[in-house]
Amino acid sequence: MQKAHRSYPEKDVVVMTISLDGGDGAPVKKFLDEHKYTMPSAHDKGMAYGRKIEARGVPMTYIIDRDQNIVARGMGPLDLDRPDVRKMIQTLVAKPQSKAELRAEPLT
Repeated sequence: MQKAHRSYPEKDVVVMTISLDGGDGAPVKKFLDEHKYTMPSAHDKGMAYGRKIEARGVPMTYIIDRDQNIVARGMGPLDLDRPDVRKMIQTLVAKPQSKAELRAEPLT
């Protein structure tokens, strides 16, 4: 995951972890720190998001498009460097933004 996180800087792709444990997230933060992972991480203490995306176990891997549609999912870690996965991600990145997305961007 860290390699994929570094592979897509500023490419409209976010590689992140979501902790679904009921605790405070400290064990996950410790693991990420010990392994020098720098990708964003969120903690879903109440599992609201986990239920929304139908997480059935840990770890799970999801590819979600700009419109928050789950494009692919699987149990366990996914090699994000596989040619078929990279092609899927590149196709999603190349997809034009919708007008709603363009309006939602902050003005600078």
